[in-house]
Order: sequence, then structure tokens, then C-alpha cells
Amino acid sequence: MKKAIILLLCCGVLVSMVGCGGNTALPPTESPPTTVSETIITEKPPVTVVEPTEKEKEPTPTESADQAIEQTMTTTEPTTAKPKEEPKPTATAKLTEPSAAEITKSEKETPPKTEEPQEEIYVGIQWPEVDPADIERLVIEKINAYRTAQGDTVATMLPGLTKVARYRANELTTNFSHTSSRDACNELKYGEFVDMTLYGITAEDSYYQGYNREAIGMGDWFGTAESMSDRIADGFHHSKGHWSYVGSSQYPYIAVGVTKANGKWYVCVCMSEKNYGG
Repeated sequence: MKKAIILLLCCGVLVSMVGCGGNTALPPTESPPTTVSETIITEKPPVTVVEPTEKEKEPTPTESADQAIEQTMTTTEPTTAKPKEEPKPTATAKLTEPSAAEITKSEKETPPKTEEPQEEIYVGIQWPEVDPADIERLVIEKINAYRTAQGDTVATMLPGLTKVARYRANELTTNFSHTSSRDACNELKYGEFVDMTLYGITAEDSYYQGYNREAIGMGDWFGTAESMSDRIADGFHHSKGHWSYVGSSQYPYIAVGVTKANGKWYVCVCMSEKNYGG
């Protein structure tokens, strides 16, 4: 039934198309009979729209922003999964032996170390320690040798006066002169006491008389007690002013004091006309 209806409709369309042509249409040419289906296909304009296939007709699901991010994250390889490459050492960190040119350059840039000059210390001859008492004894012996050589008497050494001579030698280290603020004999109470009140003078002016004359000396002497005593005795012997009483028989008593201070030797020779206390 459906096929018959379709056939009738197709015939009606064909008759209407032929009648609409009028006298302008060319007389029909003989052509082989065609089927209705062929006529429909030839007269139908070409279809330009391509219908989607059954698979394409399926609705495509829309993706939300979270799903897109999730998909991106799933498709992206995680960075932690890849093993980290160890950083390559730079040229400065690499230990290489310096070339000859670099060694030469470093030697030019770095000045050679100069040794600090050592202070020269002059030691000289190491003389043994000398006992001042030995020098004192030898000086008296040599002075007496000069005295006897010229026909004078030998002077006698007084122990009490020796203490005075040593006291004076120590005073010379700070005041090299024949005057002193304190008299050695008064300080040591050596010799004959002179009471000035008997002469109408106050007691403060009284004093002790222990010797008459003294000779003093100072020098950079060195060596043994023998050599230093030679220089001391020879110095007084060749000093006319000193030898006038040191080498005189008028003063038969003698005492010598020697000490060392400030790198120098100091000597005092006390001469006495009489024995003021041994």
C-alpha cells in the first residue's frame, strides 16, 4: 500500500514538472526507461551536508574545569618520578693541576717571603764573674808595689776603713763626686768622734774622723780580677794629683772599695794618717 502511494506521488510530480515547461521545452528524446528511484536520484540536488555516523551522533560529554585540570595532571608526567641529574661541577670546582703558565703567574703575583733581619747581639768574650773583694785586695797589693818601687813605705789595709770605702763606692754610682749628703764615717760611726760642743759649736756639727784623703775612679773595665786591678792601680799611679797622697808614706793606712753598677765599675781608695779604729 505504501509503495503504491509513493508511486502515485512521484508520477504527479513528474507530470507537473513537464506541464510547467510550456512550449520552450525541447521535445523529449528517447531514453531508456528509468525507474522511479533513479529519477529521484538524478533530479535531487547533491547533498553537501554529511550526516554524522552513529558513533558521532553520541553526545560528547562536556568536561568541567576540574576534570580538565585532573586530566592534564594525569597526562603530565610527575616531576618527582624522574631522577634528578647531579649538577655537573663547574670549571672552578674541578681540581686540575696548574699549568706552567699559571705557576709562573702566581709566582709573579706573590712576592717571595723575606726573612726578618735578626738582631745581631755582640757577645764578646765571656769573662768569669769577678768578686769585687778580689779586686780590692789586688789593687792594694799593686799600689804597695809602686810605693816600694819609689822608696816609700807599704800601706796597711784597715778592715773598718774598708767598710767606709765600700760605702763611698756605692755612693759614687749615683753621685760621682767627693761630696755627699751623708758622711760615710758618721753613718757608720767609724773613727774618732770629734765633739764640737767643746769648741762652742752645736752638737749637730759634731762628726767622726776616719781617714784624711780619698781617690775615686770609674771605668768600663772588664776581664779578670787581675787585669782590672792592674788598670785601676796603674791609673792612680799615673795621675799626679792622686799619686801625691796615695803613693805617699805620709798616709800609712789604706782601704779600697769596689762595686759595679750601670755596666761600669766604681772604686774609692781611702788614705789615712793614723789608725782610727782598725
